[in-house]
Amino acid sequence: MKNKYFLLIIIFVLAFSSFSKKEEISYMGSRSCIDCHERFYDLWESSYHGRAMMDFSEDFSKDHLSDCENFISVGSDAFQFKLKGKKGFMVQRSTMRSYPIRHVLGGKYVYYFLTPLEKGKLQTLPLGYDVKKKQWFDITASSIRFHQDMPDEALPWTDRRYTFNTACFSCHVSQLSTDYDITSDTYHTTWMEPGINCETCHGPAEEHNRIFTNAQKNGTTPDSIYLKTYTQSRGFSPEIVNATCAYCHAKSISLTAEYIVGEDFFQHYDLVGPEHPDFYPDGRDLGENYTYSSWLMSPCVRNSDMDCLHCHTSSGRYKQKDDPNTSCLPCHADRVAHATDHTKHQPTSSGNVCINCHMPKTTFARMTRSDHSMRPPVPAATRAYGSPNACNDCHTTKSPEWAESFILEHFSGKFQKETLMWADYLDQLRRGETDNLNNILPDMIRPIDEVTLSALIRSLHNVHDERIITLMYFFMGHDSPLVRASAATIMGDYDASIALDALFNATNDPVRLVRIRAAAELLEIPVNEIPEVYHRSVLSAIDEYKNSLTAYPDQEISQFNLGHFHEMQENYEAAARDYRRALALRPEFMEASVNLGMLYYQSGQLDSAKFYLTKAAQQTPGHAGAGLNLGLLYAELGEFDKAIVALSASFDLQKTAVAANNLAILFSKSSPLKALEYAKEAYLIETNDPKYVYNYAFYLMDNAKSDEAAGILEKAIRDNVVSFDIYYLLGSLYKNSGKEDAYRGLMKKANKDKSLSENERSYFKLN
Repeated sequence: MKNKYFLLIIIFVLAFSSFSKKEEISYMGSRSCIDCHERFYDLWESSYHGRAMMDFSEDFSKDHLSDCENFISVGSDAFQFKLKGKKGFMVQRSTMRSYPIRHVLGGKYVYYFLTPLEKGKLQTLPLGYDVKKKQWFDITASSIRFHQDMPDEALPWTDRRYTFNTACFSCHVSQLSTDYDITSDTYHTTWMEPGINCETCHGPAEEHNRIFTNAQKNGTTPDSIYLKTYTQSRGFSPEIVNATCAYCHAKSISLTAEYIVGEDFFQHYDLVGPEHPDFYPDGRDLGENYTYSSWLMSPCVRNSDMDCLHCHTSSGRYKQKDDPNTSCLPCHADRVAHATDHTKHQPTSSGNVCINCHMPKTTFARMTRSDHSMRPPVPAATRAYGSPNACNDCHTTKSPEWAESFILEHFSGKFQKETLMWADYLDQLRRGETDNLNNILPDMIRPIDEVTLSALIRSLHNVHDERIITLMYFFMGHDSPLVRASAATIMGDYDASIALDALFNATNDPVRLVRIRAAAELLEIPVNEIPEVYHRSVLSAIDEYKNSLTAYPDQEISQFNLGHFHEMQENYEAAARDYRRALALRPEFMEASVNLGMLYYQSGQLDSAKFYLTKAAQQTPGHAGAGLNLGLLYAELGEFDKAIVALSASFDLQKTAVAANNLAILFSKSSPLKALEYAKEAYLIETNDPKYVYNYAFYLMDNAKSDEAAGILEKAIRDNVVSFDIYYLLGSLYKNSGKEDAYRGLMKKANKDKSLSENERSYFKLN
């Protein structure tokens, strides 16, 4: 199957979502709220929400920025901020070009600056300003994440991931329309107001304003239903309140082009979790993950009706700032009243503040964030994976071992043990290790938060085991749509009828995320093979899936997945167009080059196939799939030496049976022993594949090892790994060695083997 991507992870992105305004939805702007809500308007206007984006001005510069006295290195170049008259610029040293600053983002920890570029783009300039340190810095270097021992590479500041229109738009302006034209790669972006206005969180105000204005004129009181319908947070469930915040405060994948407050999060978004290397295996943040994933991991959230507004105002301020331990009331009244007994710290110590241990702060890209999982410190995970823990954040001169001994001495250690177990499991699955599946799979049905469980499920993509089918069937009945959707994606890896039935059924799920993920796994099913009872729901879900890909046409992942969609629908012309568009948006997108190359390869356009597959291999020399496909193409073209080089490199990177088997074929004439060596590798990797069983036995015979070949074939037949070729080859060995009884017995068995076709069985009929 071709590469397919479903997670769009971008370093500098808050969320991928914007409003696609419907005619019946009318926004009035924040100033329409002043007459009735002046106090709240003033609180909002001065908040970081209200000032999430501002126009650059001379006054802003003088009030908030310090001079940038020298050029600051950015990659191989350097930049400097300059205030010239009333306007701000960033000057590029290599060209001395001045980029005008139009807008300012942020302000709590960092200011980012936007400049207009060609085709309507607003680009984040390469220098940011550290508010706390009063210091200019390179934003591209600050966004590097260190995965194990290997850091990300800093992106060029002109990369699309730093383009405001496509990356960080809807969390800094309100009621935005990107108005993107894919044919010209041009934006005509507009928005109602800079910053996050009242209606972003409270909903469209026109009807609300009309009702209350009329009530004021008439001296009447509106029905209470209008309080619920038109003002978010009044009467809504915690999940809906939280979804309003998660709209920006989540590392998410958009499924639609619109989100209106009051709607469920998973009707419009998927959520990225610790299956991704932006998290440590224990679920702590490594890169920027925007709170919601860790929030859903919190035992406090799972075991109560708490929502974001318990601790925060709608403008984002912390309600309990003056007495933070009251955040934990009323659930933990006894511990708050006797905090020192629980914390083992002095009353005036920072360690006696609940959130300092349960919501420790860490920094990424010079922005400080709190761990909203509210879990206790787990120094054992620091020791194992390098993830942060609150103990060592304060006691910086102490070791994780010291912190762990403190935890074990004063607390039960039960939570630490359980957290480490899940982290170990996830770490193994993320790396594709299968040795511990006997423990991992049954333990996954134990009580666990939906984000961690979803991460474990998604990481099963890296392994293949038939037992997973039954487990995924169980999880497709889970209460969480995130878990159900993740299970559906894994079900697509298996051909069993139970998996197919579960996916068909999931297209009737009440939550769009689940339907879309199921539909993505059903694209290859011919329409005439869809059971009549599911016909409408499957086609509807597939249509929803396609719409989710067209909602954000300026995302290369959307174009890539759209290409895969059209390819599965056998619309190859559209598929090629979409893959080319993905490459136009991101020329180094290796997977798009591979898929486009394979599309041309299958259609017989070998020169075009060679161009794109070569490009993919050159872009990512360490990618096994690119080398594998290029090697297969070279073999098709008769360029056998190049095929051997490409396939050998691929096999060294990732030991696949396909690469080994083709190497065996390529070496079969020049080096029978090497051919046998690779045939054995293919067999050991895929022992249950009849093709590799047959080839290994054949090359054993070719190297005068007929007895070993017979043993391999006999074992395969005992294990029910059979094919016409396996029966035929073993029969030939028996006949040539004079084993007439064994030969006749084998022929009778083959003649009755229902896994063979009728024609194949008749061939083995003894006369």
